[in-house]
Amino acid sequence: MAGSDIKITEKDIDKAIASADFEKIDYCIDNLRDNIYKSNSEELKKAYISLWKERVILRFKEQIEKEALTEFLPPVSEYSLKTVENVILMIAGAYSYDLDKWDDYIFPYKSTYENLYKKHLIDSSEDQLLRVLNHLFELRKYLVNLENHPLVHKFNLPLFERFNSLIMNKLKELYQKALEIYTRVKPFIKDNLFNIEASIDLNKNLPKEYPDQSERMKKLWEYMCNPEFNSTLQESAHKLYVFREKFPSLNHFLYLCDYEDDWSHLLSGECGCHYLLPEIEKINNVGYILHNMTDHLNYSIHEIIYATEFKFSLNVEIEEMIQ
Repeated sequence: MAGSDIKITEKDIDKAIASADFEKIDYCIDNLRDNIYKSNSEELKKAYISLWKERVILRFKEQIEKEALTEFLPPVSEYSLKTVENVILMIAGAYSYDLDKWDDYIFPYKSTYENLYKKHLIDSSEDQLLRVLNHLFELRKYLVNLENHPLVHKFNLPLFERFNSLIMNKLKELYQKALEIYTRVKPFIKDNLFNIEASIDLNKNLPKEYPDQSERMKKLWEYMCNPEFNSTLQESAHKLYVFREKFPSLNHFLYLCDYEDDWSHLLSGECGCHYLLPEIEKINNVGYILHNMTDHLNYSIHEIIYATEFKFSLNVEIEEMIQ
């Protein structure tokens, strides 16, 4: 392999991959990362990305096996983003639709789905199907990140900066709406039980500027924006929660109290690049919501930057105390 000061060879990388050993793969990844700083070799970049792909897939397989989910997962090539997406469409579609509404995406999974329901309790099967979907969306996120890796594709800074600005402004708007409601109901709270929840999420409609406008991608986007499918956390992109306490400050709500009021320090890893890139280091005023969506939830930063539409949810509960 070309490049100076290389401590490992292609044979070492092949052995690490064949071993399915996280420790050996991580050793090779760390070694290549150090050497990429010193060399602009395309071979090093490709090897680095390939190793991360192996690690991601190994972790996915380990999770599926550990959680005894193998029988709920149709045959899938984890190396192929399209195949992973096909399986997501099968399982999410089967979970979402009535049995008499099988479409072309779901039909290949019909017999497997019906056999699972004969073998397991319905509630149990649904829980396991959701866990499979959570893992599949996580795998998909990493595959998208690796296909758009900043080492081989220029990161779209203008789109990112637009998205960050849009969503931060929407968060401030949500905060003001919640504060207005809190101010109005405060005189009636007294000693009653009180809570307010305000959350923001991506619109389930595929962004108009997204490069792929196929019906297939529209379904994938809709499923991805379903918190139940997207992550075991089942969280919104960002949430404000107040329970019988002083209303938080705007900075507290935006998580701009830590890390010098900025979350850009984590952005490189969430772009799929596990070391800082100069152009990413220059980005300022990155909100926590970007970290939550691209790390804790299963959104790829390379996709969500096309989004321009969001949805709010705001719920208030006052439970009167009876003496």
